[in-house]
Amino acid sequence: MTVVDRSSSPATQAALENQFGLADRVVDSAALANSVKRFREQGIVLPTFAQLADPSTVDPSLVGDADPQGPDARNLWRVHWYNDLQGRRTSVPDHVVLPPELTGVPNPIIVVFGDRFPMITAHKVLAAYSCLAPRVVTGQFDPTRHRAIWPST
Repeated sequence: MTVVDRSSSPATQAALENQFGLADRVVDSAALANSVKRFREQGIVLPTFAQLADPSTVDPSLVGDADPQGPDARNLWRVHWYNDLQGRRTSVPDHVVLPPELTGVPNPIIVVFGDRFPMITAHKVLAAYSCLAPRVVTGQFDPTRHRAIWPST
């Protein structure tokens, strides 16, 4: 979570916004309007970070019959840790517990599976979404002019 100190200097605010894209205001209202229009035309609804943190609060109809591995905007509602291998929601993220007898470490180690995410079966989808979503809602990304590309790991 990024916390912006509103009492910081104008130079600091400008650096956060211009160098890092961390605006806490609408930067370009025309770009935001274009995003709203395009998303409405395409039937795209973006989940909030709170909804992704607690997917039990999300109506399953938002995902509908979207193929978990398909390029479908409804899969954005699956960009969280609470998926099983088939892309269905689970109450606890899929994981294994490695006992001390196996690891030699005195405490159990919990390993959460990162291959339960939609589209590319990798948790980096969430990292990319966390970069894109704030830029969309602040008007820093216009889907009619920009293409979102993030490096892969």
